[in-house]
Amino acid sequence: MKIAKNLFVLTSAVIAFSSCSQQKQKSDIVRPTYGYVAVDTSWKSLSLREKIGQTMMVVAKYEDHKAAADGTIASFMAKYPVGSLFIADWYLKEKSHGEDPLQLLSSLLKEYNANAKAPLLVCEDFERGIGETYSKYTHLPVGMALGAAGDTSLAYDLGQSIALEAKEMGFNWLLHPVCDLNMNPLQELVVERSVSDDAEKALPILKSQMNGLHKQGVISTVKHFPGDGVTMRNQHIVTTANSLSKEEWNNTFGKLFSGLIDNGAASIMVGHIQLPAYQTEKINGQLPPATLSKELMIDLLKNKFNYQGVIITDALNMGGCAGYYKNELEVSVQCFAAGADVVLWPDLAYMDTVEARINRGEIPMSRLDDAVARVWAMRERFGLNVKTDSLSTPMTEEAKALVQKTGTAIAEKAVTLVEDRNGSLPLKVEKDKKILVIEVGEEMSEGKMEVTKNELQSRGFEVTVMDNPHFYQWGYRIDSLSTYDKILVCFENRYFHPLGTCLLKNKESFAVWTANMTDPSKRIAISYANPYTLDIYEAMSPVKINAYSIDAFTQKAVVKALCGEIPFVGKSPVKLNRDELK
Repeated sequence: MKIAKNLFVLTSAVIAFSSCSQQKQKSDIVRPTYGYVAVDTSWKSLSLREKIGQTMMVVAKYEDHKAAADGTIASFMAKYPVGSLFIADWYLKEKSHGEDPLQLLSSLLKEYNANAKAPLLVCEDFERGIGETYSKYTHLPVGMALGAAGDTSLAYDLGQSIALEAKEMGFNWLLHPVCDLNMNPLQELVVERSVSDDAEKALPILKSQMNGLHKQGVISTVKHFPGDGVTMRNQHIVTTANSLSKEEWNNTFGKLFSGLIDNGAASIMVGHIQLPAYQTEKINGQLPPATLSKELMIDLLKNKFNYQGVIITDALNMGGCAGYYKNELEVSVQCFAAGADVVLWPDLAYMDTVEARINRGEIPMSRLDDAVARVWAMRERFGLNVKTDSLSTPMTEEAKALVQKTGTAIAEKAVTLVEDRNGSLPLKVEKDKKILVIEVGEEMSEGKMEVTKNELQSRGFEVTVMDNPHFYQWGYRIDSLSTYDKILVCFENRYFHPLGTCLLKNKESFAVWTANMTDPSKRIAISYANPYTLDIYEAMSPVKINAYSIDAFTQKAVVKALCGEIPFVGKSPVKLNRDELK
């Protein structure tokens, strides 16, 4: 790790990622296409297939990979020398057969890395910390909690905390921070993942979070260029668009991305998002998403913005990039040809296809050299061009303490009292002894409010938890709930759970119907995800709290604030009471 830190200090001063002052001096320069050259030019000695491998981030499906060669990872890496692995938790858990998936992760990373020419770039999202996926580690507050806390030092520590846990597992490249702006309250994919709806508020927070990741030697990814959150569409299903005018985009997302580039953005993820204000090109009669757009990746990002880092695509199995070409393989090849330096989740046939097209002159060698030079410079910057026996860096006790301290501090500064019309707070055991917690959410049946229940009980309250009570079962006996002194209506209407719009559906809607038939004077409505949910569904509840994230730190902070042990200090990072929601 000392080597990595030394390389980071040395190379960050001299390679692509110039200081802010240098970047600002060059902001109006249009650099030649493919003009960046890495300081370490050892990449030039790579074979053609090894170069192509540096542009691939494949899911580490080790059984499929062994089958693609002669049954070993060694033969796979010789045949398909990929540069980056995405570790999909669903694959690990499936192949672990009930055993600890982290043991499988450790063994497969060791095998892949031993057979790689350069250290593998190992990647995951981990936007909410590693603990959301792997219970051994820490589930941390989400991006919008950072916006509500409004503290750049905590954003920096969050970046460090996630990086420290990720490094212990062997990860060195993370696909965050999320730099989208929650401009459309009905956009279901961005919501609480976003820091704010305001670029001016978001930029310092995102800079600090990125700096925290980089401080610990982990590659960050600014996503999703040219910026999501303007329209309602979900790029997992269809191509979406950033429909702002050129002036509007320049003053919002343009400022955000240019500020992060000036700050040393290591990689930028392009989304399946159109930017009509900057596009004229068409594929199959439609403006292509940024993932397939030369105008956005090369002309805008690499040339106008002078971005010299790595452009990585969003996943290629998403509906947002489908339909422009005949199949997913062709989409992946065309993403690369249009300017992407790394493609996310390509089929192995991508390597064979790009190799053949370069040999036939259909894709210029300069396109591949540009991509590999950028990847190599990123490796150099983070000390990942020097082979080591292990990708893992064990955490110190000091590091573990930082993670816990950071989670607590963010949560306690983020929890936002939207209103308390009747002065119902704080809760007191003497007057609020019996509490009913109504869980509203697609996944609430997993007992996610257990922390809240335990925290309240430890303070002397009697607590009953109801999971999504269906109105058809409770409507005729709603009066039986009048025995409770307070009713906490707790929402976790988070993105992708379930997939669809951000409005409540099915059992969630029936649960709210039930909750809203109770005595409103007793209700306290709390959103642990979407900050607009209470505006839409809880107008009659006199107490409204936005908490943004359902992790244990946040649940504990909410209980402390409810009981008057800490003040509500969070400030809403987005505009509430929007006309679109009325």
